[in-house]
Amino acid sequence: MARHSRHSKRRMDGLRGALLGLLGLLLIGAFLGGYWWVQRTHPVLDAETNCPSSGPTAIHAILFDRSDPITDQQGQRIRQAIDRYKQDASFGTRFDIYTFEGDAVHVLKPKLVLCAPGKPGDANPWTENPEQVRKRYEAKFSAVLDQTVDDLLRASRQNSSPIIESLRAASVTSFGSVEAGQVPLRLTMVSDMVQHTALASQFQAEPNFSTLSHSNAWPLLEPRLKGAEVNILYLLRPAAVRGKAPIQNRGHQAFWEQLIAASGGRLATVEPH
Repeated sequence: MARHSRHSKRRMDGLRGALLGLLGLLLIGAFLGGYWWVQRTHPVLDAETNCPSSGPTAIHAILFDRSDPITDQQGQRIRQAIDRYKQDASFGTRFDIYTFEGDAVHVLKPKLVLCAPGKPGDANPWTENPEQVRKRYEAKFSAVLDQTVDDLLRASRQNSSPIIESLRAASVTSFGSVEAGQVPLRLTMVSDMVQHTALASQFQAEPNFSTLSHSNAWPLLEPRLKGAEVNILYLLRPAAVRGKAPIQNRGHQAFWEQLIAASGGRLATVEPH
């Protein structure tokens, strides 16, 4: 009887061991399969721009006005705004950085094209090294964007301020290849918004959108914003006057509100800086 019990116990132990071994193999297979799937579906990024080969998940065009020097306090607030944009950017958001140097004819090329990589806090500890993710985020995204912004905030002065022309040219470059609603679109203008070119100058006449939109110049100036959310970091310029009256007033802001709406944009904020 004792011999039979020992035989049964050995058989049960063997069966238990076989089941545990099978379970271990299944767990290893599941882990390897999951790892293979993550690696296979992990997006391939462009080495220079960080952008997914499948295309950006969102586009944020930012235009800087360099027609007049920016004060230290204005520069500080602009950097704070850019920091918010970086923190809010989801994976694959493409930042296109421009200066207001466009015209009604030529292509306007960005000073920088850069996509937001994965945030350090979003790193998958099973398939990614959080420290490597953090270093990549800092070195290939945050530091590069900060350096470009610092360069564009340095003192500068230009004889013209082609804001409408640049807005149109940047919208063609950044938004022209995507369908409206395909990915979220956002546009930020860092400017005093005082238009001054041969086609339209707010130093010469009170801004009147109705007059502009019915003029022969409007077809050459009209932006194509495709539903983009628009934010204006409105740089205050007390020296910007027409005669003795300040150009920057409620009517000036209303002109841009009407122009953006007529161009298919959604004005979200106008922040005085």
